[in-house]
Amino acid sequence: KDFSYVPISLKPDEVELRVESCGVCHSDLHQVHNDWGGANYPLVPGHEIVGTVEKIGAEVKELKVGMRVGVGPQTGSCESCHDCGRGEEQLCSAKIKSYNTATGDSQQPYTYGGFSKRLRVRAKWAFPIPEEIPSEYAGPLLCAGITTWTPFVHNKVRSGQKVGICGFGGLGHMAVQFAAKMGCKTYVITRSPNKKKEAEKFGATGFIISADEKQMHSHARSFDFLLSTISGDGVVYEDFFKLLRPDGIFCCVGLPPKISFKPNLLVVNRLTFCGSYLASHSEIKNMLQFCAKHKVLPQIETLKMTAENANKALERVAKNSVRYRMVLVNN
Repeated sequence: KDFSYVPISLKPDEVELRVESCGVCHSDLHQVHNDWGGANYPLVPGHEIVGTVEKIGAEVKELKVGMRVGVGPQTGSCESCHDCGRGEEQLCSAKIKSYNTATGDSQQPYTYGGFSKRLRVRAKWAFPIPEEIPSEYAGPLLCAGITTWTPFVHNKVRSGQKVGICGFGGLGHMAVQFAAKMGCKTYVITRSPNKKKEAEKFGATGFIISADEKQMHSHARSFDFLLSTISGDGVVYEDFFKLLRPDGIFCCVGLPPKISFKPNLLVVNRLTFCGSYLASHSEIKNMLQFCAKHKVLPQIETLKMTAENANKALERVAKNSVRYRMVLVNN
């Protein structure tokens, strides 16, 4: 429902944005329903935010009024821990989120997100959007984009390697584009045969049905890197491990309820099983430039930003009927 509040006064290192658009992520749904615990109400979701700078604090130098910027899931960190010191602020244990983080101020007790008309945020966490990227397409890059970009960079995936994207949805369709534009031999691995044409449209050179034992066996010990965007349960991870060549890497960015597997294949083939979370400042900036240069964009559906439409969008996300990211747009 509609909600209004009087924000905390603009701080010297902050900017105020007029929100143009905000993507709707599956994690917004989890937060609204308190699936992970810790939700504080009233809760204003939205962490794929694009807006125009309308006000700037006295200490802000890098941003100017009128600039178009994007804000993702993270809007702050402690700036004093080991991870912040090495430029990996996304790993900070005291990170500030775009919404549902305590502010310590009774006037506005928690941060509020991008399902809104205006937003205040530290300038350091507002990233200029290249002019080649339209606003409604830019928001999902700040979540689905950075989530799938960083694993390739951190794990040093390179052109010519054979890469598999496990799952093909909001995250998967971004990962396929990154891998293909990086020059990788890019395969989609999914349970859904009807997604083959779309996978090819986004750059996949191969398509594997994970339930087809013959197809899976024909690619045994051939992949250098597998990126899992799967958030559902019931996955037999050993089947994916069999696809990796020795010293291969299996990286998770999806969040299943739980993961269970026998370690035998990891041990005998010296495989790496890892995860990845968001991105550093430099990775976000590099990702945006890469997307602008190579025309990497999400496939989106849009709705006017109203409380009613926000609920409709969340319902569509819950039903997995969006292809592939829903975006709320302010007039």
